[in-house]
Amino acid sequence: MPDHDVLERAFTTFTRDLAHAPSPGAAAAVATARRRRRTRVGAAALAAALLVGGGLAVPRLLPSGGGVAGGADGAPLDAAALDAATEGWLTGWEAWERFSPKGGGGFGLPTCFSTEDGRTKAPDTGGGLSRFLGDDFAIGQALFTDYPDAATAADEQQAAYGACTGATTIEVDGTEVRHVAVPPTDADTAMTDVWTTQIGARRLTLQVGGRAGVAPSDVVERVAEAVVAGLRSGEVQETFEDDPDAPAAVQVPQLPEVMDSDLTDALAGWRAAEGGRGSGVPNTPCLSLEVTEGARSSSASGSPRGITWALGGFLDETTGRRNVDRMVEELRSCSGGPEMAIRTLPNGVTLATYEYGGGHGALWLGAVGDRAGVVAVDGASASMPAGVDAAVAEVLDGWLRLPWR
Repeated sequence: MPDHDVLERAFTTFTRDLAHAPSPGAAAAVATARRRRRTRVGAAALAAALLVGGGLAVPRLLPSGGGVAGGADGAPLDAAALDAATEGWLTGWEAWERFSPKGGGGFGLPTCFSTEDGRTKAPDTGGGLSRFLGDDFAIGQALFTDYPDAATAADEQQAAYGACTGATTIEVDGTEVRHVAVPPTDADTAMTDVWTTQIGARRLTLQVGGRAGVAPSDVVERVAEAVVAGLRSGEVQETFEDDPDAPAAVQVPQLPEVMDSDLTDALAGWRAAEGGRGSGVPNTPCLSLEVTEGARSSSASGSPRGITWALGGFLDETTGRRNVDRMVEELRSCSGGPEMAIRTLPNGVTLATYEYGGGHGALWLGAVGDRAGVVAVDGASASMPAGVDAAVAEVLDGWLRLPWR
């Protein structure tokens, strides 16, 4: 699989984890159809972050003065700053680019962030976003959030991390930085560390994850300095601001919500023989393309039992169909892998079935107007039960015909 596909899948996983977590926070606030005017300052940034809830331990103090946090003007929280701050923990940071050779990792929200406070959208008025990739699947992103006034920003900062144990406060040049670390729960990817600080009416939340575990204490303190410097600097990759008077044309339509239960019923119990790691991207052999390539809005989900689906909405009625056709062509020309049995069902959905590694799999692909979608099952112990082919095709076709929100 090309490296850029791995990268895209990693960030898709992360945004999906945020979207499906009990505490959507700013992921929804930034990504949904709000009236905003955006100004690109550098590389494109990920429109996702998290907001969490309340209480901390006794502060640790770092020496003030001597330019610890970049002085009054601060210093940008960029790849170079992350490299210096995370030395001995994570390395090789660079600003995210779509075709970066770095793979990137996906990570989800620790359960302690799933608080009632986190379910309420913060009263922000704008801000900025930056994101980064490091060596060994490290990933980082910073959300700068503006509030109507300093008191509101202070209230939001005070509410941070209430349900997380072991949260601490570090003081840098008179500014408090709150930090929480959650050890990885698996050997592949996990979110580990979050830092957040507030100065005046603006806050900065930095999230970092990777395979190196939680940050050691000296790194925690250096990153705290970099976070304060970055907030003072204000330099970000992309800025956004609320614009109540903006015309409705700038709003981004959202895909309709769909019910996983519809798909579960249609599959009639057909699934992978053994549990694995859930993924929103089909694990079909020979398939490297994604149905959501070029989508203006997308959604996806996956279970640990080999069932995945993804939907994409496009600016035109040709891109989605082209994606489906390219994916079908990949399956038809599959070499060194299983023989794909491909047919078109009565409602126009394409179905590919195969046997691979001792298991059975199937992939449904469809496009209707400005939508395209995929449903897949892999690693099943038995061949597809009778009637499942048409039932799943009907569910996918129905999803593709639901109106935009």
